[in-house]
Amino acid sequence: MEWIIFACCIFILLFSSYPGKIKKLEDKVKKLERNQRRGCVMSNIITSLVGKNCRIRIDEAVLFNGNVEIDCSVLDADDEWIKFSYIDKKGCTKIKILRIDSISNFEIISD
Repeated sequence: MEWIIFACCIFILLFSSYPGKIKKLEDKVKKLERNQRRGCVMSNIITSLVGKNCRIRIDEAVLFNGNVEIDCSVLDADDEWIKFSYIDKKGCTKIKILRIDSISNFEIISD
């Protein structure tokens, strides 16, 4: 009988910290959900630009021969990536896939 009481006390001591750990995990999950919702809002805005002509300002200008702004047509977009076509200096049409994080702003060009 004494062993059962002793085992119960140890069990209670070992698992008494779980509510605190669960609370911390719940807070982390809520923070991640909040961040994900913001990303979805931005991706919804970008997916609405599919098929439109835009001017994209890119932080990584090295990718496009020093050009910071590119006139392009948005072909497809998802949560992290955007696919667009543009005309380079030689007059060739090129298709690029770029992370949305590297884009600083969009400007819609009306035809």
